[in-house]
Amino acid sequence: MAMPKNLVFVRHGQSEANIVQKQDDHGLSNALAAEIHARPDWQHRLTDEGIEQAKNAGSWLRHNLGEIAVYFDGLYLSPFVRTRETAAYLGGNALSGWTVDDRLVERSWGVYGKMPRAEQRAQFPMTADEKRKNPWYVRLDGGESMPDVYDRFRDFQGTLHREQADRNVLIVSHGDFINAARYGIERMLPEEWEELDTNQSYVLKNCTVLHYSRQNPDDPTDVRDKIRWRRYIYPDNPAESPDDGAWVELSERRRYTGSDLLKQAAASPRLVNDKIVAVENQSNNRTY
Repeated sequence: MAMPKNLVFVRHGQSEANIVQKQDDHGLSNALAAEIHARPDWQHRLTDEGIEQAKNAGSWLRHNLGEIAVYFDGLYLSPFVRTRETAAYLGGNALSGWTVDDRLVERSWGVYGKMPRAEQRAQFPMTADEKRKNPWYVRLDGGESMPDVYDRFRDFQGTLHREQADRNVLIVSHGDFINAARYGIERMLPEEWEELDTNQSYVLKNCTVLHYSRQNPDDPTDVRDKIRWRRYIYPDNPAESPDDGAWVELSERRRYTGSDLLKQAAASPRLVNDKIVAVENQSNNRTY
């Protein structure tokens, strides 16, 4: 069974938590910031700006794809409150058919995510350092790693194959979940994902529309077996969208030669070789 013909992700609009999580100097009182940090992640609401972002995303979808109820065959969302609000404002009060799926939730940041970034660095210095150096694989204290999130996407992907093959699907979810989906759909290596994650030209802003397709945008009769095209849209400001909002063709699943694998390995310098071992042994065997 094939994947959907068109698969569209929308990140939720700006939430109250986004205000205090993204910068230490957020302009809120310490008491209010502490209250926001203390609230369970799934309960965070959209801000007024987040509501407008969701409405703008809905307008972009209707203008560029058509009426949401007509174009999309499947509508899925995370059960978190901010994604429910985003879906409601994006699609309008009358749009029905949304399916809540627990696999689409945000990455669990555990106890590490329950405090401002400055405190994260102070109270969990090893985790903060590992997150900086090893962002794909690091597991946050009491939370998930990105591969954990990717496992959830892979499981959900099976549902898409079974229930939404050759159809058009809209998913309202979270930044790290969509980031994990990008890893699989675009057939990345960990180092490629980490490079993309630090590339400010491809930030998944609130209410970014990430559209994947098996259908050639230049030839509707050309429908591939696998997803082959992708475009990013910032509905608030389409002119600033990555790649100018244009379609980009993705590579097919790659197969590597031994030379390719050795070249990839060379990007991580060896810390031990025979000469170093000999010197270390000589030093350890020295008597005084």
